[in-house]
Formats: sequence, C-alpha cells, structure tokens
Amino acid sequence: STLFPYTTLFRSGGRVMDKSTTLYTITAAGSLYTAHMLLAPRFYLSQAKIDENFDTIGLCRGLGGGIIGLTSMAYMAAKSSSEELKLAALCSGATAFVAWTINNAYITYTKASLQAKSDLACSAFCLGICTFALAAGK
Repeated sequence: STLFPYTTLFRSGGRVMDKSTTLYTITAAGSLYTAHMLLAPRFYLSQAKIDENFDTIGLCRGLGGGIIGLTSMAYMAAKSSSEELKLAALCSGATAFVAWTINNAYITYTKASLQAKSDLACSAFCLGICTFALAAGK
C-alpha cells in the first residue's frame, strides 16, 4: 500500500520492503517532518511542551535543515540504479534513526508529551524499516 507502507513490511510470506521502497518511505516521512520543523516550529514546540523563544525556534529550523539533507539523500538514492548509493543512504539513515530513537525514548520517558511520543514512533519506525531493508539485502 502506498499510503501505509508498513503493511508491506509485515505481509505474510516474509516479504520485506526493498531498498528503494524503504528510501521512498523515508523521503516521505522526512519531507513531512522537515515541513513541520521549518514551517511550524512554534506548533512543534508547543506540542513538545518546550518554551518558545528565538533560540528554540532556531534549533527547530536547524534540525529541519539537517533532516532535509538526509531526506534528499534518501530520495536521490531511491531514484538511482546504484546499489552502493542505496546502501550508503540506508546506513546513514539507520545511524541517524538510532540516535534519534534513543534521544526520543529518553525525552518520552522524562517528559511524555504527545510530540515526544510521536517523534519516538516515527524514529523507531524509520529505524525498523532501514534495519529490515539492510538485513534483507534486497
């Protein structure tokens, strides 16, 4: 399913998303998250229960800039025929998602805001699909 790519991940028959599908999924998630961070940092901060000020808004936008970098790499790799580029993009994504998942788990444990829980779910999902695509070798 294009709207719910995680259904492909857990289908019967042991099928797992291939590298390109995984990278397109990361591109979609990253694009939405970047838009959220760049265009609506105040909303993000309010949902995360973080004081809104010039510095925290700047940090949100800076994070959005980093996310769009990984997102554009995922998109370019998904469109490429190079398996090495796909592997590099998945490894880079998995590395970032490990760090974000650990950080988001800590924030969820200490703050338990809806935004923290959403961030944890998103980063853990993306880490999972990267891991499965890398392990499957497809």
